[in-house]
Amino acid sequence: QLACPLDLGCHSVAGLVYSFPVTCKAGEWTIVQGLAVDDFSREKLTLTEKELIEERDTAMELIGAK
Repeated sequence: QLACPLDLGCHSVAGLVYSFPVTCKAGEWTIVQGLAVDDFSREKLTLTEKELIEERDTAMELIGAK
């Protein structure tokens, strides 16, 4: 797994970093595509994304950037 900007993954939420399964060959990494995600896992991923958005927004408010 590798922390990647979320806009490089299967979603497009600019400004977030999320952990994705990756492969690495000769120093180049690629996000693994096409993995099956069951309903339980999808729910947890969606919750995590929501928490990341809330944390980002709170941090931006604290530094006066929003």
